[in-house]
Amino acid sequence: MAKTILIIFSILFPNVFHSNELYGENLLFSPPNGYKLGFTDSSNEIYTQEWIPNGETIKDWSRMMTVQVLYNYNTKSTLKNFVDRFIGIIVDFCDEGRGLEISSGEEYGYSYNYFMTICGKNPNTKKPEYTMIKVISGKDALYLIQKAWRYEPTNSQIQDWSKLVSKVFLCDSRNKNAPCPKI
Repeated sequence: MAKTILIIFSILFPNVFHSNELYGENLLFSPPNGYKLGFTDSSNEIYTQEWIPNGETIKDWSRMMTVQVLYNYNTKSTLKNFVDRFIGIIVDFCDEGRGLEISSGEEYGYSYNYFMTICGKNPNTKKPEYTMIKVISGKDALYLIQKAWRYEPTNSQIQDWSKLVSKVFLCDSRNKNAPCPKI
């Protein structure tokens, strides 16, 4: 698990690491300016980090960025199946729930899917929730990075997030098509 999210911790705690090499599969991600880590949890099944804007709380946020690593997910299953199930949960749970695929393909030898869900009204918060998700099928795990808004985001906010998420990818010291950078 530690190597999977090493890049996140190397950004937060740059003096902790003595090696300039990343080993194994790593999600390369840098949290945006103005966000703080609001929640983190780890088990043998899943690793989660939730980032919220400075000045907000994990219980009352307007925007949230979430990184998840699903360790025991069958990465041989298609991303289309994962996306369809994810959207299905939103449709069933939310008033006016819906979703759409934005793009899919391959980056550095890994399949990805980028999609959006819209929850017209979340039954728990009574607020709308718009979420854009990039999911990457790695060799070792399934990786998700998502941005949620509790209001309808502007076109500019969607474009800014799309630019940021386009820079999120996997590297793997064992894969010549996805070499890890020196840190």
